[in-house]
Amino acid sequence: MTAISILDQSPIDDNESVNTGLSRTVELAQVAEKLNYTRYFVAEHHNIKEVVGTSPEILVTHLLNQTNHIRVGSGGVMLQHYSPFKVIEQFHFISHIAPGRVDLGIGKAPGGFPLATQALQEDIKDTPTSFNDKFHRLNQFNNETFSEVDAYSNLKTTIRNEEIQKPQVFLLGGSERSACFAADEKVGFIYAYFLNSDQALLHKAISTYKAHYPEGKIIVALAAVVSENDEDSALIEEGRTNYVLHFNDGRKLTLSSKHQIEDFKKQSSEHFEIEAQQIEVFNGTAESIQQQIQELNIDNHVDEFMFHMPVKNHALRLKTLEQLAQVYNKENLKEGVK
Repeated sequence: MTAISILDQSPIDDNESVNTGLSRTVELAQVAEKLNYTRYFVAEHHNIKEVVGTSPEILVTHLLNQTNHIRVGSGGVMLQHYSPFKVIEQFHFISHIAPGRVDLGIGKAPGGFPLATQALQEDIKDTPTSFNDKFHRLNQFNNETFSEVDAYSNLKTTIRNEEIQKPQVFLLGGSERSACFAADEKVGFIYAYFLNSDQALLHKAISTYKAHYPEGKIIVALAAVVSENDEDSALIEEGRTNYVLHFNDGRKLTLSSKHQIEDFKKQSSEHFEIEAQQIEVFNGTAESIQQQIQELNIDNHVDEFMFHMPVKNHALRLKTLEQLAQVYNKENLKEGVK
């Protein structure tokens, strides 16, 4: 049976406080632990009023202290803004708080708009290191795989003698190229199906990853909300449309609302085309969602489904988390999985 996990972006409504968003994230993580979810990931966003998680390393630490056994991780740290060594130092240090429970998901996106990116990267040189090079360096720091002649081979984090388990590293992506890169780096791969709901591309990415790294872990992060009435369905429809900005140089940026587009325009003079995309939000009863999702795993290569709930209504998010767990736990009992 495929494992299940949660991706939480810590959303809030216009009239709600940051503290409200944080307390709800803690509550959901604690419920997820009681219901045998495998891991709980939190996101990184900057200067976006609908979500409150600006510092995943701090929120991960807080959740580890509020739970007992569920794995907790970042989904993800936006590496373009940071030093790979500093990120590994942070997550190695966090691993001492809860050995064997820490995951490090790494993302390529900025997690915000131009003004926040400018502020975060104020001291970065004019020709920044590529994402792939930074990720490779991070992986080397995590696994201590520098050659003896490399000066960095002398650097140590707080995990000095393999006395505790190092964080498991995942690359977040939505393309075959990202899947191939994750396989080459021998790290887990999280396919963001909630951003790119293309089944053909999903299967191609999974096949490529498994062909290059058969023992690697594949997680599919998807949007799912249990809906039992018209009110639930209306809330789901509000979160179903993404807006992809296509820039002249081939870059793309995905936004979740029209007012985010207006915010972006105020912060950037770049020209871009806007493509509205309807993302696939699996909805209906928990049983029907499970059946729909399982169709994505036609080759049985998916190790885990990670549920993102693109609604702000806390009661509906909690209901989704609880009812999906009941269905999957029942299936596990049938198959004799503990």
